[in-house]
Amino acid sequence: MCIPAFNEEKTIAKVVLEAQRYSDLVIVCDDGSTDLTSEIAEKLGAVVVRHERNVGYGAALRSLFSKALEFSPEIVVTLDADLQHDPKCIPLLVKALKEHNADIVIASRVKSDETPWYRRFAVRFFSRLTGRGLSDVQSGFRAYRASILRSLIPNEDGMEASDEIINKALKLGYRIVEVPVPFRYRGLDTSTYNPIVHGYDILCHILRSRVLRRPLTYLSIPGVFLIFSGFLLGLWVVKRYIEVRQLAIGSAIITAILLISGLILLLIGVLMFSVKEYIKLSKEI
Repeated sequence: MCIPAFNEEKTIAKVVLEAQRYSDLVIVCDDGSTDLTSEIAEKLGAVVVRHERNVGYGAALRSLFSKALEFSPEIVVTLDADLQHDPKCIPLLVKALKEHNADIVIASRVKSDETPWYRRFAVRFFSRLTGRGLSDVQSGFRAYRASILRSLIPNEDGMEASDEIINKALKLGYRIVEVPVPFRYRGLDTSTYNPIVHGYDILCHILRSRVLRRPLTYLSIPGVFLIFSGFLLGLWVVKRYIEVRQLAIGSAIITAILLISGLILLLIGVLMFSVKEYIKLSKEI
């Protein structure tokens, strides 16, 4: 059982005690807490990994995964330390992992739980961007087969690590299953991360990973569309000038912006694709 925690002295005891009912070993990563989080977890029998400063959710998962692998587990479960995830649902995830012969099981939010509307909207939005039919790529309540864990250790330090892990798993062909589980929010302080900054970081990561993977699709094709739009608008500007002998300055400026932006996107996309293919060929040679 792996629990990332940052200043969770109010809830860490209950989470650890309940998690111990379903796991032989509970590991807590104290990500630079300034309260008694690590002391409480340690007194209750959890293995505690400490960060000297707050590095982020991804960095905490990195430490947790590395420490968990030292004990040669069969299954590793991650859940938050703020009681948002109910440890009583751990057996559901483990059962699904075995029954569906899955590599990863994600506890996805159900419609009737306490998730605020804005969080639910963000979850759906980011899940659609990630694709592959998953409904809750941001859920940190997951069960993993330990045999694949080393290949999924995230490089990102922040909350975008959740999406990075899913992308790695999909790229490696791992089987992912979702299990509907109610999440708690009422009466809980789950605002450790600013939601705007959190959303911005995740969006940047998703767009960056997609652009690097398919530069022609996400750069060159939009570039061609902008060039085509600029060309059509430019024809209208020329036509109007011929008819009334008056230049539509605003439309002319927009035309120039569309053409220049489109050309830049097209060239960057082609360049990135060429570099990507060159690196691929170099590795094959």
